[in-house]
Amino acid sequence: EEVAAAEDAAEEAVEEVEQEAEEVFEEAEEMVEGEGMDECAPAEEGPLAGVDPREETILWWHNHTGSRDENLVEIVAEFNETNPCGITVESQSQGGYDKIRDKMNASISAGEAPAALLTGYQNDQAFYQLNEGLADINRFVDDPHWGLTEEEKADFYAGFFDQSVHSAFNNQRLGFPPNRSIELMYYNQTWLEELGYDGPPSSPEEFKEMACAAAEANGDGTGGYILRDNASAVAAWTFAFGGNILDESGTGYTYNNPATVEAMTFLKEMQDEGCAYLFAEGYPDPEFAGRRAIFTQGSSSGLSFYQGSIATVAEEEGREQDEWGVMAIPHTTPEPVMNIYGGDVMISANTPEQELAAWLFTKWFTEPEQQARWDTITGYFPTRAGTVEYLDDYIAESEFGGQYQQAMELLQYGAYEPQLISYQAVRDEAQEAYNAIMQGADVQQELDELTETANKLQAELREEIE
Repeated sequence: EEVAAAEDAAEEAVEEVEQEAEEVFEEAEEMVEGEGMDECAPAEEGPLAGVDPREETILWWHNHTGSRDENLVEIVAEFNETNPCGITVESQSQGGYDKIRDKMNASISAGEAPAALLTGYQNDQAFYQLNEGLADINRFVDDPHWGLTEEEKADFYAGFFDQSVHSAFNNQRLGFPPNRSIELMYYNQTWLEELGYDGPPSSPEEFKEMACAAAEANGDGTGGYILRDNASAVAAWTFAFGGNILDESGTGYTYNNPATVEAMTFLKEMQDEGCAYLFAEGYPDPEFAGRRAIFTQGSSSGLSFYQGSIATVAEEEGREQDEWGVMAIPHTTPEPVMNIYGGDVMISANTPEQELAAWLFTKWFTEPEQQARWDTITGYFPTRAGTVEYLDDYIAESEFGGQYQQAMELLQYGAYEPQLISYQAVRDEAQEAYNAIMQGADVQQELDELTETANKLQAELREEIE
């Protein structure tokens, strides 16, 4: 009887302990679950005091299609599953920047709230903000509760971080940079060595000498540098020669500055001497791969295409692939000045809760680990230095990893093209002026006329929209 009683008492004690343990476990689980939501509780002070982002659902209109869109859906799903605020992002591909502009403008005209998140260029931001269609992201970046630390701000490359701060709108930050591309000069290292050079040029004079040597080797009007005649090239060469196509206020154009004049004169001389030529059809990478140009110029987004063309030509001709690389546009400045471009994430003017939820996703998406994942999917470059360490495997395994690394080392020297609402139209005018110069027009006169036309377009478009 005593043994039986002891066994009963022991059993009751075990049950009691199990019950207490279960209660403690449940309390701990509730505390863990609550901790996440407490992270997202409204700030008690500061500009965003009382704004509650929890359980918000926001739309994102972006331009990515195909495999990029598919991968982006997976990244967004990860945020939706893991963010402690219970925020849900619905990403919607619009197929292109033009479609986003159309939907955004239609929303503004109808007085309706657009998607909380948008993708677009800096001139789009200026256009939308004439009707106060965007939130000033400075409010979120600098917020003591929800914003970035000083270390996080410093981790962004300065040229990227400041690119969407608009002097024409009281220095409002109208976009935030998730990724960038860079204007590069491509060069054929194998061919340079065959011509007696150790490596790529370090000055415009050396660049011209090497291009002329390649052109002379071909002897048929090809071989040198393929001129790139679009507005980004005009900006890139202006930066490389120490100037800017914007005036000091950032609100007008100055294409007739000495640096642009000098750069365009230099390129025209190369053409006149047979060391450069215009290539009107298609993309230049097949010409580069086929040794019809030792130098070409273009976006870093073309790295994979260059590698593909070089591999194809080598296979067709039964030889080893040429070694190739990328470099800064030949410059007269002590350090390179690189033309960096790319679309931003924008936060539309919306309810405070929607705006804050959109910022929290943007902040997460541009953290180094997520940014590196996006870069490996797209081939874009990071906008912050802390991302680089997460790209080691991508660089090591990619067929163009060496060239990607070369380009990435130039990101710190970034400059950017105009943010003005007229720049889309001005780009066409700049291309026409470039071609007129190459066809013999007076450089100074042509750039004077371009400056006048560009500023007139800016004034007219701003007046019309207002």
